[in-house]
Amino acid sequence: MKKIILVLLFLSSIVSANDMQVESTIFNKIITALTSKVNPKVYLYKKNEALERYPGELEIVDKCRDSDIVVLSTLKDLPEACKDKIFFGTRYKHLRDERVVGSFFWQKGRPNILFYKNRLDKKDIKLDKSFNKYIEE
Repeated sequence: MKKIILVLLFLSSIVSANDMQVESTIFNKIITALTSKVNPKVYLYKKNEALERYPGELEIVDKCRDSDIVVLSTLKDLPEACKDKIFFGTRYKHLRDERVVGSFFWQKGRPNILFYKNRLDKKDIKLDKSFNKYIEE
C-alpha cells in the first residue's frame, strides 16, 4: 500500500511540474511579445510559482523600478514605483482594472489569454498577428 501511495505522489508531482512548465512557457511568449525584448525584466507582484520555478528567458527582478513588466497575482497595495509599468494579470478579475493590459488565467482546466486593444494602444504595444485571436476591442 505504501508503494502505491509513493508512486501516486511521484506521478502527481510530475504532472504538476509539467503544468507549471507549460504555464511558464505561455508567460514567456506573452511577456516577450508585450515588451518586445529578448530577455525582459519581470517583477512578480506577490507570487507566481510557475515563473519563480521556471523563469525561462525572463529575468525575474526584486524591485519594480528595475522591471519592464509587472505580473500581478493581486492588485492590493501595488507599490508606487510600479505605476508606469506594463501590468499583466494572472486572474480574469484583474481585467477590471484599466491599468492591466491583459491576463493569462486558467478556467475549467484550460488556459485563457485575453488582451484589451485600447489598453495595449495606450501603452503603445503592438503584438504580432499570432495574438490577434486573444485581443478584444
